Amino acid sequence: MRRALMALMGTAAGTILLVGAKAGFSSPATDQATQPQAGNSPLPGGSPAPAVPGAGASPAPGASGPAGAPKTTAPGQPGSTKTTAPAAKPATTAPRRTTMKDGTFNGNSIYVDYGNVELSIVVSGGKITDIKVLDSPSDHSRSVQINNGALPKLRTEALAAQSADIDTVSGATYTSNGYRLSLQSAIDRAFQA
Repeated sequence: MRRALMALMGTAAGTILLVGAKAGFSSPATDQATQPQAGNSPLPGGSPAPAVPGAGASPAPGASGPAGAPKTTAPGQPGSTKTTAPAAKPATTAPRRTTMKDGTFNGNSIYVDYGNVELSIVVSGGKITDIKVLDSPSDHSRSVQINNGALPKLRTEALAAQSADIDTVSGATYTSNGYRLSLQSAIDRAFQA
């Protein structure tokens, strides 16, 4: 029994060593010896110099090392994780307007439960002077009743805030959310014009 166990362990150790040698695994000490040194240049055409077999060469594609062992490759070798990105060019965009342009601007039509909400704003002197509801949920009599109470409140709040940062009207959550989104898109268009 003892001999069989020793023979099995010897076979397993030998197999691991052979697989490791065939795949080209090396210790950290030999990896440093294979790292490109300053002054060493790659071969013409940009390809790196060939590695010496068995001395820190990269493992074959698809080969894996011992469990938990990190892959080690020299910079510039296939499988290397160190990359250099080209320098980013500075963006040349026009500066954003600080005030809204005068005019009438339509917001996006926003679908909410029970229908769409769409607004239009009138800007004068860089301020929102009027908000018109172009579309609101009206398929059900209950929706009409809710919106008749909610839309004037939302308009008053938006004109006072001069933004879409307004509170939700109780009982009209869907309409309030659609109102804010459509209003914000109209304000964005006024700033971009």
